[in-house]
Amino acid sequence: MTRPRAAIGAVLLLVALPTVAAAQSTATASEGRRPWFAIGGGAATFRGACQFCEIEGDYRHTGSLLVDAGAGINKHVDVGGELLWVRDENPSGDEVRTTFVVAVAQFRPWASKGFFVKGGAGMAFVRNWVFELDSPSLQKALSIHIGAGWEFPVSRRLGVELFAAQHAAALGDFETQHGVVQDVMGNFWSIGGALVIR
Repeated sequence: MTRPRAAIGAVLLLVALPTVAAAQSTATASEGRRPWFAIGGGAATFRGACQFCEIEGDYRHTGSLLVDAGAGINKHVDVGGELLWVRDENPSGDEVRTTFVVAVAQFRPWASKGFFVKGGAGMAFVRNWVFELDSPSLQKALSIHIGAGWEFPVSRRLGVELFAAQHAAALGDFETQHGVVQDVMGNFWSIGGALVIR
């Protein structure tokens, strides 16, 4: 009687193992697809330059606001969107506002560690610029960005991250008081922190 029971128990265990494994992999997958949200800010430095002109913009320092939202694909990868907002004034006293709206992918090489790298591309919307313009203008530009940082867990769903990033915007041609300035670029460097909810 003992041998048949052991055999039946072994068969039932073999049948149950794939079901348990499937349930665990489903739970892991759903855990990876959790929504992800981050909001924070930091210090930003930006500069305008052009490829075929003698105008070199000054380095300007101001604050920035950062918002990320998306979902985790797995334990290593998050995807979503990012908004970076930077405000300053140009030499004429006009408000310079730059808003980056970009897609973002964030990769963590080690799932158990907080280090991540990220990058993406999208659009930048620039109100005025640091050059002396004939009139206030809103400029749309293609943009790319790269960054890295470290996330520190506070609780199961809450964390804090420190980051450094560079955003670049291809602003195109500008009408200035001294003529047309071609191939204007804006480079933005930022460091800061954010509150992360997963």
